[in-house]
Amino acid sequence: MNKTTVRYAEDRPEDCRFCYWWGGRNRKCLLGEENCYYLLPAKKPESERNRCEGCPYGRANPCIGFCMKEILKGTRRAQEADAHERG
Repeated sequence: MNKTTVRYAEDRPEDCRFCYWWGGRNRKCLLGEENCYYLLPAKKPESERNRCEGCPYGRANPCIGFCMKEILKGTRRAQEADAHERG
């Protein structure tokens, strides 16, 4: 079981007492520790990321039937191999 690390925004105060959401008399956070304003969402593991991420053709909708990103990679490799042979 992977334990996710808690990540906070860079502008988070070093101590919760200096945060806007700190309740003076209550001496606790008004939002609660699990709902901290500065809490960043957990990063998805590499395997869970969308394979169309970074592909110019898969921005709005994923490719249907074949992946344009894979085809472009293959084309680039073939062009590089041809250029290397001509050399």
